[in-house]
Amino acid sequence: MRRLARVGIVRTTILSLVITTMIGVVSACAAEDASLWSFQPLRGETAPTIRDQAWPRSDVDRFILAKLEEQKLSPARDADRATLIRRASFDLVGLPPSPEEIAAFSADSANDDVALARFVDRLLQSPRFGERWGRHWLDAVRYADSVGKSWNAPFTYAWRYRDYVIDSFNQDKPFDRFVTEQLAGDLLPSRSAAQEREQRIATGFLALGSISLQEGSREQSIMDRVDDQIDVTTRAFLGLTVSCARCHDHKLDPVTMRDYYALAGIFYSTRLWTGQGTHTREFGSMDYVDGDLLLRLPDLVSGKPTELSAGVHSMSDFQDEWRTGRRDIRYTTDPNRAMGASEGDIRDCEIRLKGKPYDRDVAPSRGIVRIAGLPELSDIPASASGRLQLARWITSRENPLTARVFVNRVWSHLFGRGIVPLVDEFGSVSEEPVHRELLDHLAQQFVADGWSIKKLIRAIMLSRTYQLGGWALLPVPHGNEEMDGQECPSSELFGRATPRRLDWEAIRDSLLLASGRLTFDRPPGIQVAGTGGKARGSSTYSLLKIDAQYRTAYLPVLRSLMPEEYSTFDFPDPHQIQGQREVTTVAPQALFFMNSDFVVECARGAAERLLKDDSLTSSQRVRLAYLRLLSREPLVDEVSDALSLLRDLQPPASPRSPEQYRWTTLVQALMSSAEFRYVR
Repeated sequence: MRRLARVGIVRTTILSLVITTMIGVVSACAAEDASLWSFQPLRGETAPTIRDQAWPRSDVDRFILAKLEEQKLSPARDADRATLIRRASFDLVGLPPSPEEIAAFSADSANDDVALARFVDRLLQSPRFGERWGRHWLDAVRYADSVGKSWNAPFTYAWRYRDYVIDSFNQDKPFDRFVTEQLAGDLLPSRSAAQEREQRIATGFLALGSISLQEGSREQSIMDRVDDQIDVTTRAFLGLTVSCARCHDHKLDPVTMRDYYALAGIFYSTRLWTGQGTHTREFGSMDYVDGDLLLRLPDLVSGKPTELSAGVHSMSDFQDEWRTGRRDIRYTTDPNRAMGASEGDIRDCEIRLKGKPYDRDVAPSRGIVRIAGLPELSDIPASASGRLQLARWITSRENPLTARVFVNRVWSHLFGRGIVPLVDEFGSVSEEPVHRELLDHLAQQFVADGWSIKKLIRAIMLSRTYQLGGWALLPVPHGNEEMDGQECPSSELFGRATPRRLDWEAIRDSLLLASGRLTFDRPPGIQVAGTGGKARGSSTYSLLKIDAQYRTAYLPVLRSLMPEEYSTFDFPDPHQIQGQREVTTVAPQALFFMNSDFVVECARGAAERLLKDDSLTSSQRVRLAYLRLLSREPLVDEVSDALSLLRDLQPPASPRSPEQYRWTTLVQALMSSAEFRYVR
């Protein structure tokens, strides 16, 4: 017995040592994680001292130049005005400048800084700005007009959230307010029915996830939705992959399962209104598309929520009316319905062991999140889900991630690369950036300026850094001579401009604009049909095809049903959260410009516009084609070559118009050039 006792003591001692060691390791890891650069408070960075005092135009330039001087490098020369106006126009509104805008910018007698400031200020006030920058945000929050997965039913009212995002960017809604409305707009006070409607529509952010509607387990379905909400909230706003802690403590970041389920309780207590049911009947309907499962918005006249239109019982009724033509599509948008979120049954969420929905442990209190290095959430009332407290925690000035992450997203859209390269990842896998001081400076200024997105963009675009050309100045043995053709050794220094390929939206919209067919109206009503599944007549489809006249931002995004052109030009998978798109150069992109019926029709429309004015000479038409398509004057040799092509080109037998055929061919050649699909 004594021997057994001694063995027991030894085992207990060993176990104690192991536990102590493990606690020490965990504590050390937590301390290390807490010291992550991205978790540290924003530092009040002052602009560094530099040798070349004449070069900078802003503090942004001083931070950039200081790092270049450390490497004994000089920045590139400034871009010319033709390059700059095209770059700025695509960055701000996703469209090329018009010939009239180019002429005015070139003729502006003010210096480059003042001329650019005038142009930037005008475009920041354009409704096209929100369409461009709203689409950037939709990438980061996995926007789509259908649910995807096994039964790809449509989100018939997702477009309300899309339009809310576009309008918010146009209004320059403070980013902290923008965040709060999306997480808890229904819990905010409002001064009018219109404001209440807007805030409720904003919560559509939470309802857009890709979830299987044919999941047989109700609890599994609920936990999958909760996980989607945690993932999009923490990645879009904080750059953290908290959802990795669903089944076990996060392997890299200081996030435990207890933290995860403390957040899960917030969304477990939230009801989503997606307009979709499941086959379990537990969401209230056997229909996969059901108007009774949508938010009811206050009517603008009465200010009170209203029922569905008389004689319409579900979204399936709408679909039948569209297919039979018995109702004009313009009148099938119920003005008082939307996707969104509201308070549900308030309850904490039990920890699910290994992520299994029915294998449970004790539920942590909602919002008791202890992520080392970050502030704590405020107490959540027993009667509340905690979404409002979560929003206030994310937008707190003590939370260092929110401003850093968004500023970095903006920088990446303007330069093609973030100061932090992985824009969706600010955890342990994200190395401290070369320009951390610049990032903190911009983040602090962003908050000080009232979280104004437009002021942030303007400040970056009016820096000399943004206005650089494409070639760098490099040190050489006999002095610092210009070395055309050599790149700055490290793109992270931002000492030169990097050519960027246009994204799909800018390419398509530019083609339509050149053809004269682009409209800036929003499409009316719901632009998706079908009820999902694969049966004939029920599958989901878009009512707007690739040749529709609307801007690409307004075309439905259907999961697993995207047109081939979208993937060809790297449109993000709408199942995924993707704050920065991949950029490829592949053969199908060239083949699209050569063979696509859409491109041919756009080229034909652009040619018809050129031929419409009989007073123009052929040389003048060539000049106008270059201005409209490439945003610059053609060189003398280019005009000569174009005229030779027009003269020597033999049209096929019996074309509708030989002259139109020749000009269509020339225009399509310009559209097919690398210069058309790149900005420098």
